[in-house]
Order: sequence, then structure tokens, then C-alpha cells
Amino acid sequence: MKRYFVLALLLQILPFSARPDCEENSSVRTFFGLLSGDWQGQAVTTPVGPGPYDISFERREPFWIYGQAEPGASVHHWGFYCEDGKLWLRFLSTFRGNTNPVLLEATAIAADEIRFRANNPDFLEVTVRPGRDHSQFEVLHHGKRHVLIELERARH
Repeated sequence: MKRYFVLALLLQILPFSARPDCEENSSVRTFFGLLSGDWQGQAVTTPVGPGPYDISFERREPFWIYGQAEPGASVHHWGFYCEDGKLWLRFLSTFRGNTNPVLLEATAIAADEIRFRANNPDFLEVTVRPGRDHSQFEVLHHGKRHVLIELERARH
């Protein structure tokens, strides 16, 4: 009887403790590998119209990558990192003097896209579709496209 109790307890605990965290997820590893480097592109859709959007993503640690873009009226800081077993996006736009970054948690991780959602503001979502030569960033406000960024791998 005691053996069955222990087995039942283990079956309840194992799915959670055996679940791989961010650093062990192969899609997350691929994401960091694909995003690293120099990109050239355009913010195709924005509230103020299209504009150039070049960015370089630099690996700071194995599971921390940072990129900065200067599309014109502001500087955009993109930081992707793993913490407490979760993948996060810390985004800051300095538009109109803003200094408050938004923290978004990955809610869906697949090989071809990762979706992030903010708790505050709760209407903000970002989907990143990384690729070897082409990547796309889509920002949604209240479920509607707010920004679409199309990037191509920079050729040196």
C-alpha cells in the first residue's frame, strides 16, 4: 500500500519537475542561435508609417541576447533571456522620453515562432518568427497589429 502511495505521489510530481525549463528547450536554443548577429530591414507597419529598422543582436550569455535599433524618433532595446526556467522579453522604446521597459513572458514556444505576452499592460503581445536569413517581429495591441518588422540577415 505504501509503495502505491509513493508511486501515485511521484506520478503527480514528475510531470512538473521533469518539464524542461527554458535553457533545456531545443526551440529556445534554436531561437537564440538564429537571432544572433546583424539584421537589416524595415518596420513595414507602424503608427507613423514605414521606416528603416536595422538591429544587431549580441549574445551576452548563453541564454541572454540583446539588440538595439534606432528607427528614428526613439531607440528600441530588445532583451531576450531565460530566468527561473522561463523565456522573457524585456522591451524598451524611448519614444517621448519613456524609460519604463515592458516585461513580456513567452506563452507559446515553437520552432518557427515564439509568442510573448505582457501582464502590464495586459493588451500587449509580441510574436517573433526567427529564421536563418529572414526574421519577423509582430507587435499586437488589443489583438490587432500595431507594428510589423521584416528583417533580412545583413551581408558583410
